[in-house]
Amino acid sequence: MTELFRCRKSGTQCCAPKSMIREMLDQRHGGNGQARNETVSPHYRLPSAHTTGHLPSALAPGPSAGSSTTPRPPVYSKYVCGVKGTARGRDRQGRVVGGEDGDPAEWCWQVALINSLNQYLCGGALIGTQWVLTAAHCVTNIVRSGDAIYVRVGDHDLTQKYGSPGAQTLRVSTTYIHHNHNSQTLDNDIALLKLHGQAELKDGVCLVCLPARGVSQAAGKRCTVTGYGYMGEAGPIPLRVREAEIPIVSDAECIRKINAVTEKIFILPASSFCAGGEEGNDACQGDGGGPLVCQDDGFYELAGLVSWGFGCGRVDVPGVYVKVSSFIGWINQIISVNNL
Repeated sequence: MTELFRCRKSGTQCCAPKSMIREMLDQRHGGNGQARNETVSPHYRLPSAHTTGHLPSALAPGPSAGSSTTPRPPVYSKYVCGVKGTARGRDRQGRVVGGEDGDPAEWCWQVALINSLNQYLCGGALIGTQWVLTAAHCVTNIVRSGDAIYVRVGDHDLTQKYGSPGAQTLRVSTTYIHHNHNSQTLDNDIALLKLHGQAELKDGVCLVCLPARGVSQAAGKRCTVTGYGYMGEAGPIPLRVREAEIPIVSDAECIRKINAVTEKIFILPASSFCAGGEEGNDACQGDGGGPLVCQDDGFYELAGLVSWGFGCGRVDVPGVYVKVSSFIGWINQIISVNNL
């Protein structure tokens, strides 16, 4: 069963059927790395050092396309997840690469990782008021250097001088990089961040649901990836949340397509999966660690985290994502032992 309803009992997490969540909603609301180039070398989806720049006062004090989900008002509760912050009344073909921005507050679990110099590092997903999931490759070097990591929540546009209205900046107190992370193959490319303090859930700040342990998304299912990263292989990096609707690709098809663009034999790790392969629709440099979400019965689940790929938005070249469902046991174990 998907963890859509969280409660604490003896230090563990439990969940309730989606019908219970809908009932509660109805009662409350009275209704239902490096810049990419043209080589075939794979790159982490990190922003380039020379293009990242400084976020304007990010730490300073002060102020899906094709979706048929029935719009519902947001509920700001740590027991509710997977409900977007902004309902959309029209379809559009938004893209992280070469497309449109997401609506403000819409993808409200999207977070930005930044360093002590106010530089944008990577994306991430808010899974609890004190917990963020991201890609391990996003934080390995900064943890090794001893520099501080901060998480920016509720910030749709990082270019604004004081951030988006209601945005919050929280310091990461502890970083848990998966013990079997391989920086060469990017196997187990996942990290869990514990925040110093709790994010306030409100308009633009919400939780994404975790999938059931071991579940796989069906090939061809269209899901949404979001991030602040590049609009194309050569940039620019807008530092605004953008979205792309892309299809899940079967493991066999992914291996075949990636082997077609690399000189080495590609082996897809069991902890990864592929999505994309459509022209102009893709995650790109700077989107690393960001969420790929899929709808399950009207709620959004965190199916994947942006890991790596060849170029951006190339036909028949899918991107590789962390398979979050492979790490549910690891996530729950860390949270249950280290919560509050």
